[in-house]
Amino acid sequence: MSSYISLENKSDIEIVSSVFTSLLANQVELTIIPLKIKEELISSLLTDLDENGVQQKWNDSVRLLALQTLKILGRDANGCGQLFTDKGFKILLTHTKLQSTEPKSDTPVTQESLTCIANMLLLKESTRDLFDKYKCISSICQFLKDNGISIKTQFLLSRILFLMTIKPQPAVQPLIDNLGIIDILYNYISKHLEQLSLPNSSSKEDINSLPITRIMVLNEQLKLLFNLMINDPKIERDNLVQGSNNSNKFEKLLLPILNILLKVPKSTPLPLSPPHSHAIHALLNFPIEPYKSLWFPPSSSKKEQYRVCFNLIDMFKSMIYIAVKNDPDKENAAAGGASDNNLDFDEIITPLVVLLRKLADDDDYAKILIKEELLPDNIDRSKPLEKGDSFSARLIGLMTSVMLPHLKDSISELLFILCNQDANLFVHHVGYGNAAGFLLSKNIMMPPSSSNTSHSDKPINPVTGQYCENEPPSLSNMTDEEKEREAEKLFVLFERLKKTGVMDVVNPVEEAIKSGKIQEYKEDDEDND
Repeated sequence: MSSYISLENKSDIEIVSSVFTSLLANQVELTIIPLKIKEELISSLLTDLDENGVQQKWNDSVRLLALQTLKILGRDANGCGQLFTDKGFKILLTHTKLQSTEPKSDTPVTQESLTCIANMLLLKESTRDLFDKYKCISSICQFLKDNGISIKTQFLLSRILFLMTIKPQPAVQPLIDNLGIIDILYNYISKHLEQLSLPNSSSKEDINSLPITRIMVLNEQLKLLFNLMINDPKIERDNLVQGSNNSNKFEKLLLPILNILLKVPKSTPLPLSPPHSHAIHALLNFPIEPYKSLWFPPSSSKKEQYRVCFNLIDMFKSMIYIAVKNDPDKENAAAGGASDNNLDFDEIITPLVVLLRKLADDDDYAKILIKEELLPDNIDRSKPLEKGDSFSARLIGLMTSVMLPHLKDSISELLFILCNQDANLFVHHVGYGNAAGFLLSKNIMMPPSSSNTSHSDKPINPVTGQYCENEPPSLSNMTDEEKEREAEKLFVLFERLKKTGVMDVVNPVEEAIKSGKIQEYKEDDEDND
């Protein structure tokens, strides 16, 4: 690793190329070199890549190798103190040509230097101030207005803008008001959408940009859009897309984003993956009422008019069946709160549920069709409502989940909206036992009645939602084996309640064991034998 540092004649292109090639052939070793050697190597590279350094005698091939070496070293912030400085930033900036008055160059050297800067902005937040200091944002927007730039450069420029807008930073407002970023995003998203909607679109990728793909660029641009909508200082939170003169800032982007859901093929086996998940995040920031003609374009067929709703419902069903096979808490606890795929379903599915709730809340027909699909009136009441393999049973079961708290809350909100925010109708559809916690959080006090017949011609147990005639026998009529199973269920339920931390409860089964009551019962049974 010290072979480059000790080189005497770094202007010899052949020797320098050989050393760099050797270093890059052992990338794993390059990432674990001692900290002191790493610092010396970075220092040497920065000196040589400086505008007045030995790189003046190199060709682009050698510069590329030097930047690739610096990129590998810069993936770990340890030992990169000199790289993450004003001087280090300016050296990289020189090779991007962003500040050059000459036409922007889309070359491998440009791409590697942009990659180094993107890594720097990600790993060291303070370097984002340097990007703003040297007024690079306007140069990037100008670069993006060139329709001929490669997929890889589009990705890198979009990633940098995404990182520069994660927080309400000074870059956000000029991007929107002065630099035409909305038009830039509209043009790119529309172009990507057109290409990705074609059959065999993956075979039409830019070979020179791989492994960067068009989907990856679209993901970065949707994430950038989300940042802009959230962090624009001029936007009032109660109407996110409105500008100071009530003029619409983001409206033109709504239709292409909706078409991502409708036209871009979904991933398998997880349909709620980028870019569809990023599209949903962006859609959460658009109101429904002013743009119903875009959300639900007029059609002679309701199914066609409400394609977006049906599309979201299908995606939701697929994800719930993947995420919840049996007991959601048992499965997620065993996986440490994540799925077998190391995916956090609590984080992934919740935005989709929030969007469905928003549609149901703002459009009457959307509410009707969502309810028909998620919470039908002809629900199976032969068993407690959260039991069974039906989709509604899985949803209702999630209402009391401990391991998926955000999904639990969002599903409860959605189902409450579908019941017209009527507590009695809500309890009828999901059972008081499943609804109680949610109603309490809404300060709705509603004790269960002994049986419920207001929405059914048969008596219903209000706690479980099950027909009374289908309930298991009472405790007095149970066998010892049935009593033991019920005690086990009670034990599990109290253990879940304790895990929430909401209240300090004593598990009655555990207490009975400690007190010896269960043992006494067993001894009594043995005496009777």
